[in-house]
Amino acid sequence: MARKSVIAIVMVLVAVLALVMVYNIQETPINNNISSATLDVYSEGPIELSDVIEDIETASYYEGYDNDTLNWMKSLGDKEVFSGNGTFVIMDADEAGKIPSQYVTDVTIIEHIECDVLETHSLGDTEYPRDVILVKNVKYLGEDVIDMGLA
Repeated sequence: MARKSVIAIVMVLVAVLALVMVYNIQETPINNNISSATLDVYSEGPIELSDVIEDIETASYYEGYDNDTLNWMKSLGDKEVFSGNGTFVIMDADEAGKIPSQYVTDVTIIEHIECDVLETHSLGDTEYPRDVILVKNVKYLGEDVIDMGLA
Protein backbone atom coordinates (compact mmCIF):
# COMPACT_ATOMS: atom_id res chain seq x y z
CA MET A 1 0.00 0.00 0.00
CA ALA A 2 2.86 2.40 0.82
CA ARG A 3 4.37 1.80 -2.59
CA LYS A 4 1.14 2.84 -4.34
CA SER A 5 1.04 6.02 -2.24
CA VAL A 6 4.60 6.95 -3.27
CA ILE A 7 3.77 6.34 -6.93
CA ALA A 8 0.61 8.49 -6.63
CA ILE A 9 2.56 11.33 -4.98
CA VAL A 10 5.26 11.19 -7.69
CA MET A 11 2.61 11.27 -10.42
CA VAL A 12 0.94 14.31 -8.83
CA LEU A 13 4.30 16.09 -8.58
CA VAL A 14 5.09 15.32 -12.24
CA ALA A 15 1.68 16.64 -13.29
CA VAL A 16 2.16 19.87 -11.29
CA LEU A 17 5.64 20.33 -12.74
CA ALA A 18 4.30 19.80 -16.27
CA LEU A 19 1.56 22.40 -15.70
CA VAL A 20 4.13 24.91 -14.42
CA MET A 21 6.33 24.33 -17.47
CA VAL A 22 3.41 24.76 -19.89
CA TYR A 23 2.40 27.99 -18.13
CA ASN A 24 5.95 29.38 -18.34
CA ILE A 25 6.27 28.55 -22.03
CA GLN A 26 2.94 30.17 -22.88
CA GLU A 27 3.35 33.27 -20.68
CA THR A 28 6.99 34.09 -21.45
CA PRO A 29 7.33 36.44 -24.42
CA ILE A 30 9.40 35.07 -27.29
CA ASN A 31 11.36 38.31 -27.77
CA ASN A 32 12.24 38.91 -24.13
CA ASN A 33 15.83 39.79 -25.08
CA ILE A 34 14.84 42.63 -27.42
CA SER A 35 15.30 46.14 -26.13
CA SER A 36 14.65 49.49 -27.72
CA ALA A 37 17.59 51.87 -28.13
CA THR A 38 18.60 55.15 -29.70
CA LEU A 39 21.88 54.82 -31.61
CA ASP A 40 24.13 57.19 -33.54
CA VAL A 41 25.77 56.06 -36.79
CA TYR A 42 27.85 57.82 -39.39
CA SER A 43 26.08 58.73 -42.60
CA GLU A 44 28.67 57.06 -44.84
CA GLY A 45 27.10 53.68 -45.31
CA PRO A 46 25.78 51.12 -45.49
CA ILE A 47 28.68 48.75 -45.97
CA GLU A 48 28.17 45.09 -46.81
CA LEU A 49 28.73 42.86 -43.78
CA SER A 50 31.07 40.63 -45.78
CA ASP A 51 33.35 43.64 -46.41
CA VAL A 52 33.43 44.47 -42.70
CA ILE A 53 34.25 40.84 -41.85
CA GLU A 54 37.09 40.81 -44.40
CA ASP A 55 38.47 44.05 -42.94
CA ILE A 56 38.39 42.61 -39.41
CA GLU A 57 40.21 39.48 -40.54
CA THR A 58 42.95 41.34 -42.44
CA ALA A 59 43.49 44.78 -40.86
CA SER A 60 46.20 45.01 -38.21
CA TYR A 61 44.18 47.31 -35.95
CA TYR A 62 41.66 44.51 -35.34
CA GLU A 63 44.40 42.11 -34.23
CA GLY A 64 43.15 40.09 -31.28
CA TYR A 65 39.48 40.17 -32.33
CA ASP A 66 37.06 37.73 -30.72
CA ASN A 67 36.63 34.66 -32.97
CA ASP A 68 33.19 33.87 -31.54
CA THR A 69 31.93 37.33 -32.47
CA LEU A 70 33.37 37.06 -35.96
CA ASN A 71 31.81 33.62 -36.47
CA TRP A 72 28.47 35.01 -35.27
CA MET A 73 28.80 37.87 -37.77
CA LYS A 74 29.51 35.36 -40.56
CA SER A 75 26.37 33.40 -39.62
CA LEU A 76 24.14 36.45 -40.20
CA GLY A 77 24.37 36.22 -44.00
CA ASP A 78 23.62 39.16 -46.27
CA LYS A 79 23.32 42.16 -43.99
CA GLU A 80 24.28 45.82 -44.11
CA VAL A 81 26.43 47.72 -41.61
CA PHE A 82 26.57 51.31 -40.47
CA SER A 83 29.58 52.34 -38.44
CA GLY A 84 29.28 54.46 -35.33
CA ASN A 85 31.67 55.75 -32.69
CA GLY A 86 32.88 52.41 -31.33
CA THR A 87 30.09 50.37 -32.93
CA PHE A 88 29.13 48.36 -35.95
CA VAL A 89 25.34 48.38 -36.34
CA ILE A 90 24.11 45.45 -38.45
CA MET A 91 20.69 45.33 -40.11
CA ASP A 92 18.77 44.05 -43.14
CA ALA A 93 19.02 46.02 -46.39
CA ASP A 94 15.41 47.24 -45.99
CA GLU A 95 16.23 48.69 -42.59
CA ALA A 96 19.46 50.26 -43.90
CA GLY A 97 17.45 51.96 -46.64
CA LYS A 98 15.65 54.02 -43.99
CA ILE A 99 18.90 55.82 -43.07
CA PRO A 100 20.13 58.57 -45.40
CA SER A 101 23.61 57.97 -46.75
CA GLN A 102 25.78 60.94 -47.66
CA TYR A 103 29.46 60.94 -48.53
CA VAL A 104 30.78 64.45 -47.96
CA THR A 105 34.07 66.16 -47.16
CA ASP A 106 34.84 68.72 -44.45
CA VAL A 107 31.92 67.61 -42.25
CA THR A 108 30.84 64.58 -40.29
CA ILE A 109 27.17 63.64 -40.46
CA ILE A 110 25.78 61.65 -37.57
CA GLU A 111 22.44 59.92 -38.15
CA HIS A 112 20.23 59.26 -35.12
CA ILE A 113 18.08 56.13 -35.19
CA GLU A 114 15.73 54.33 -32.87
CA CYS A 115 15.64 50.54 -33.18
CA ASP A 116 15.13 47.22 -31.49
CA VAL A 117 18.43 45.66 -30.40
CA LEU A 118 18.39 41.90 -31.00
CA GLU A 119 21.96 41.04 -29.96
CA THR A 120 25.13 42.79 -28.87
CA HIS A 121 28.62 41.33 -29.07
CA SER A 122 32.11 42.72 -28.63
CA LEU A 123 35.07 42.39 -30.96
CA GLY A 124 37.13 41.87 -27.85
CA ASP A 125 40.53 43.15 -26.87
CA THR A 126 41.57 44.97 -30.03
CA GLU A 127 43.45 48.24 -30.43
CA TYR A 128 40.15 49.94 -31.33
CA PRO A 129 37.42 47.94 -29.56
CA ARG A 130 33.93 47.93 -31.04
CA ASP A 131 30.53 46.67 -30.03
CA VAL A 132 28.70 44.79 -32.77
CA ILE A 133 24.95 45.35 -32.56
CA LEU A 134 22.25 43.51 -34.54
CA VAL A 135 19.08 45.60 -34.91
CA LYS A 136 15.66 45.64 -36.55
CA ASN A 137 12.68 48.03 -36.78
CA VAL A 138 14.85 51.05 -37.55
CA LYS A 139 13.21 54.46 -37.26
CA TYR A 140 15.15 57.46 -38.57
CA LEU A 141 15.14 60.36 -36.08
CA GLY A 142 17.32 62.98 -37.75
CA GLU A 143 20.92 64.06 -38.15
CA ASP A 144 23.62 66.36 -36.84
CA VAL A 145 26.21 67.90 -39.14
CA ILE A 146 29.57 68.62 -37.52
CA ASP A 147 31.81 71.05 -39.35
CA MET A 148 35.42 69.85 -39.35
CA GLY A 149 36.71 73.38 -40.04
CA LEU A 150 38.70 72.30 -43.08
CA ALA A 151 37.02 74.47 -45.69
